[in-house]
Amino acid sequence: MKIVHTNGRNKDFYGLCERLDASLNDNAPGRKGSGMNSLSKLDEMNDVFLLYKGKRAIGSAGLWQHSSEACELVRVFVDDKFRGRGLVGKLVERVERLARERGFGSVSLRTYSSTPYAVRAYEKLGYAIVPAEKIKYKDTFPKEHPLTKLRVFMEKEI
Repeated sequence: MKIVHTNGRNKDFYGLCERLDASLNDNAPGRKGSGMNSLSKLDEMNDVFLLYKGKRAIGSAGLWQHSSEACELVRVFVDDKFRGRGLVGKLVERVERLARERGFGSVSLRTYSSTPYAVRAYEKLGYAIVPAEKIKYKDTFPKEHPLTKLRVFMEKEI
């Protein structure tokens, strides 16, 4: 297996994000048809790590830089057949390393309480749940949106 550093215009990344969307739609009540998806602004992403087994992309993780002070771990996905092997950790480690190289002191992320397996996985990687107000970037998610109650913010000092 190998990890490749690319950008959001990569077709393999786009395909993985489509699968991530389908998974989130199944696990976050009210998400499907809400206008929320993992496909928005992909072409604006400069830093994406793809995990390949042979020629097949099986995982992804990206670094989204909100500002010179705030960055976010985004679009984390590993194919169901390859979960439980520590591959998410390898992808997240690459994102964190890049964030450190760019001078960030922490990395934040967003997930859903309806995906407790994701929350547990991030906790195992050293992320802690924090109040939305602690996040260093402006969250533009509509407060009245039904998914607002399901959102979980996490952060890790790097």
